[in-house]
Amino acid sequence: MTILLAILLSAGVACAQLPQITIEAEGYAEVTGGTVRVLDRAEASGGKCVSYWEEPGVAVTCRFDVAQAGEYCLTLGYACNWPHTRREVRVDGQVVPGLADVLLPATGSWADFAMLTLPGPDGGRARIPLEPGAHTLTLANVDSRGLAWDCALLHGPEDLPADAPLSNEELGELADRLPPAARRLLLEGPAEEDLAWGDVALAFSRGMTQALRVSDVFFAVPREWQGDLQWERHRVGPIALATVRAVPEEGHSLAILVATNGTSYLMAMAGTGEHTMAGGGAGGLPGPLIAWRKGRPWRLALRPIEDRLTSGEIARALPIDDLVLSVNDYMTGVVVDEPMPWLSLRWAPTVNGDLKLAVGKVGPALEPGDWTVGVRVGGEAIVIRSSRDVPPALARFYGIPQFEVRVRGDVSMTVTTDNGETLELPAP
Repeated sequence: MTILLAILLSAGVACAQLPQITIEAEGYAEVTGGTVRVLDRAEASGGKCVSYWEEPGVAVTCRFDVAQAGEYCLTLGYACNWPHTRREVRVDGQVVPGLADVLLPATGSWADFAMLTLPGPDGGRARIPLEPGAHTLTLANVDSRGLAWDCALLHGPEDLPADAPLSNEELGELADRLPPAARRLLLEGPAEEDLAWGDVALAFSRGMTQALRVSDVFFAVPREWQGDLQWERHRVGPIALATVRAVPEEGHSLAILVATNGTSYLMAMAGTGEHTMAGGGAGGLPGPLIAWRKGRPWRLALRPIEDRLTSGEIARALPIDDLVLSVNDYMTGVVVDEPMPWLSLRWAPTVNGDLKLAVGKVGPALEPGDWTVGVRVGGEAIVIRSSRDVPPALARFYGIPQFEVRVRGDVSMTVTTDNGETLELPAP
């Protein structure tokens, strides 16, 4: 059985494909109300940006051409070292509805450029109707703070150059493309048959995880699993467990253990034989789909992660919004385009004889040493520690689940918490 878990990357809004229009700020046509400077910045898309326009009322206007009529979304590329700055957006001299006072959050420094898709008044993205021909885009300062403006992108709603705020209608259309259990968790929250504890909720279908919610981030697998696996619930001290055990082919075993203390989620997948760990690799965790920010759902673009995946490897700790995905070894990934684009993550398992075991964890970002799970070969078993080199008192303070799992060659397990409670899980 190949375990592939996914990041859903495509939108659920059906519309005609619109060409993307790129506007470089340094190619502006006019500045009114004051002056600006064009600066060399290697991190900017064109190697330059427009800056030094702190006075209210300073406006920078750029010209652009439209080849295809349609409703375009607007994404700005910029850097800002203030806590935030504000700008008014005009198209063809008219203020775009809902964009008279756009808040642009800090990016970290004047050299850290970020992309922001502008929200609209309906809770989704701003939509700007444009006809073919020549047009102008103006950004005007409405406060006394600077902005290093790099570029602007006009694009169709199906494009995702940055995280995108979703309207209720878009959220519902996206949910309709998910399996029923994942859709239920996204729109309605956990049900009785799910595993829910604290800020963590997992939706199951036929024994396999269909969706996961940790804090304000929702993950999903965009397709149904085949088969009829069963799962069981357990409690060991402060830890809630769900287990799946199966014999996918004669002579081999598969066991999947998921554990949570209500703030972090850990998955261990153990198996014997190539059938359960296809090609010697191990499937990842479900990928991020939605994050709630101040009560509004945002679709996560994760473009920097895609760029890193082109090199074939990414680090074992992968930041996702305010969470961190960590694994027992380096991850590789590939975007699969069926029936929707999604990201298949794999990493090499720890091997002890015929036993292969891979572990992944999603939880709050604390200190770098806390992000990774500890996996080692210990005699005839493989030993998993839920976090690496964290003293029990510090782990309790941060809410890190502390337990140890010993997985033996027949895929039986012993789970032990830091207060000495144990649970024996027999072989499949």
